[in-house]
Amino acid sequence: MSLPMMKGLDMSEVKVEIATVEDAEDIAKIAYQVAKMHDEAMPEYFKTVVEDEQLRNIREMLNDNKITVFKAVCEGKICGFLFLEMIHRQSKGLMFSKLGYVLNLGVDEVYRGQGIGTALIAFAEKHVREQGGEALDLNVFAFNKDAIRLYERLGYEVIDVSMRKVLG
Repeated sequence: MSLPMMKGLDMSEVKVEIATVEDAEDIAKIAYQVAKMHDEAMPEYFKTVVEDEQLRNIREMLNDNKITVFKAVCEGKICGFLFLEMIHRQSKGLMFSKLGYVLNLGVDEVYRGQGIGTALIAFAEKHVREQGGEALDLNVFAFNKDAIRLYERLGYEVIDVSMRKVLG
């Protein structure tokens, strides 16, 4: 899949492919960056992230046959990831019976704003279509304005709003 050239990075040099267990450490480093960003933005919601725990979680995801992990490779190193789960629903009241769900997406801080997230989403959409999926869903926290702009630019729409009040 070829994508248009983005600022600072020739997108023809970005490859998105399925990750393996051997990629766990590199993906965990990026996942740690993403988790830390969430921790700092919403400390009342997220527990403090621990690097070793991230690596353990990534290994579990890579070994889970219900989850597909994609990696973006830039300049010979992993620069982003996306965790995807295919969901099959039996409810007659719902529009889509088979869809993909993005569990997590992360781009290395060094590569943000250069089209890596766009490449990962495009690859996931293609994968979901190939699996017979009819839609791709995801959640994004309200503080993450950059991610929201990305998803809106790619045609994603808000379909529900979650709210919380911390009682204490």
